[in-house]
Amino acid sequence: MIRRRLGELLLVLGSLAVVALIGGAAELAVRIFSSVDLVGNSRNLFVAKAWGKSHGNAPNVEAISFGARVYTDSNGFRVAQGADRNDDGRSEAILLLGDSVGFGPAVSEPETYAGLLRTRFPAQRVYNSSVIGFATQDYRNFVEAFVPAHPEVSSAVLVYCLNDVTTTSARNIDRLVGKDEPAGEPSLTERLRSWTWISDANDYLRSRSKLYLLIRHRLLGTQTRDWKEVLRLYADGREADVEQAVRDVSEVAELLKQRGIPLVVVIAPFEYQLRKPEDPDSQVPQRELTELMSRAGLEPIDPRPAFAADHPSSDYYLAYDAMHFSAAGHRVMADVIDQALRALRTR
Repeated sequence: MIRRRLGELLLVLGSLAVVALIGGAAELAVRIFSSVDLVGNSRNLFVAKAWGKSHGNAPNVEAISFGARVYTDSNGFRVAQGADRNDDGRSEAILLLGDSVGFGPAVSEPETYAGLLRTRFPAQRVYNSSVIGFATQDYRNFVEAFVPAHPEVSSAVLVYCLNDVTTTSARNIDRLVGKDEPAGEPSLTERLRSWTWISDANDYLRSRSKLYLLIRHRLLGTQTRDWKEVLRLYADGREADVEQAVRDVSEVAELLKQRGIPLVVVIAPFEYQLRKPEDPDSQVPQRELTELMSRAGLEPIDPRPAFAADHPSSDYYLAYDAMHFSAAGHRVMADVIDQALRALRTR
């Protein structure tokens, strides 16, 4: 009897060892042959209530975002490794407002559109104030807190991501920094994430296993799924949310205008919109936003024509990612912003 149980135990342990070996080999293969990026951010990247009620990036920190090391300066703005983390005395600065799209996860800082603009505008400082999880009210909170103390800001660019109309991403960051304030009614997905063991397991695997992410992307079709989720934010019945988001952006523009600072608004597209431009739904968010912003006196830029139609849309984004640009996507965005900033000088 003892010998039989020992044999069963050895069989179980051997089976587990074989599974672990196969899993390890599969993980290694994905890391070698796939371009999948890890997801998630280290807790030390964020601080609560950095800009009024809004969280922000921790100042002078080295942290992990999407599996790569990132660095911030004394303001909490992302900078290149080894860059001067203090103000350098240049008399003018370009202020970039944005969320994770502007932060540029998984892309080296010099290859983000912020880094490229630093090279193209060497006479000006480029403040990349983008914070993962920001929504439109956070841009307003940031401008109210930062701009009055920085008269060197001479122009501003807000890269609006289509999910800026919701605070879902902000809730995830609030959980990291231990902020308990509610931010609206949570969705079913968010309720599931609120179950600690599910959320912790998902966060652990997303930040450590590329195999897990590849399987997840393949099973869920995340680029299309995430597009459909953001499209629902612009569906009938959500008009009030979109209108509030535009009011927030309009208030940002007015706060800047009071200080003589022009604002450029660029609406960042989702990967699906470049892949399926013939789909009528692909036009819905930009059409609604452009109409509402135009009424508010804003002239948003739609950069989609700048992306080569004969180029695979996925090349402009991180692997299996619906909205975060690859280095190639950042180059296109840098071209669009560069042109818009130079146009300001002719007005």
